Amino acid sequence: MQQYFVESNQTVEMGDHLDLGPQDSYHLVKVLRGQIGQEVIVVLGDQKYLARLVKNNQDCAQVQIVQTLKPSLTQTELPVEVVIACGLSKQDKIEQIVQKATECGMTAFQPLALKRDVVKWDQKKAQTKRSRLEKIAQAAAEQSKRLTVPEIAPLKQLSQWVADQPEDALCLYAYEEKAKEGDHAQLKVAIRQLQPGQKVRIVFGSEGGFDPEEAAYLEAHGFRACSLGPRILRAETAPIYALSAISYALEL
Repeated sequence: MQQYFVESNQTVEMGDHLDLGPQDSYHLVKVLRGQIGQEVIVVLGDQKYLARLVKNNQDCAQVQIVQTLKPSLTQTELPVEVVIACGLSKQDKIEQIVQKATECGMTAFQPLALKRDVVKWDQKKAQTKRSRLEKIAQAAAEQSKRLTVPEIAPLKQLSQWVADQPEDALCLYAYEEKAKEGDHAQLKVAIRQLQPGQKVRIVFGSEGGFDPEEAAYLEAHGFRACSLGPRILRAETAPIYALSAISYALEL
């Protein structure tokens, strides 16, 4: 059953009508050819509801709440808060990262301007990309039946972002030099020590990886280097690998 997120500051009750946003309205009515009476799931805050389509306008579809649904937040979200920070990759790779990382439970995404990035974003492109990534994250969250849509943060410099991290967060960065050394235990050890509700921050380079100065800067500010196994992964694969490892350890 299709799921949509609805923004509303009001408390909803059975029988209330809610308007879907323009993008979701078009998807339900035009793409899925939604008919009056069709059932969908809508999410408000941390609660899911069963709703029926009562107005099939492709610009502003309207649904009626008919039932409160379970599960609770803890059953659909990772038990820890994981922020994925990545350098800027070529073509649509960063879109792939956001889509798949959302499906795997990412809490937020932080694009970073790193020294070895192949591509550069000016202010206009950064704004356009952020808007695009927000739409991708919402669609992926709806498809994977999540209760929250990951936040897409504005582009930052590495030093600017690192300075904002909470002191109690587990901070890691995926470093291929660790893999070359054959030291693959750090990620496993770190994940085993995680507690429910803990904050996790993982940084990934783009295709060019990290400049040695960036790696040293991360180390100096409490980030621990970790290997993602003996194989060198693509920039778009590494974040999904790490999230999958966390999910396996904490959810399965």
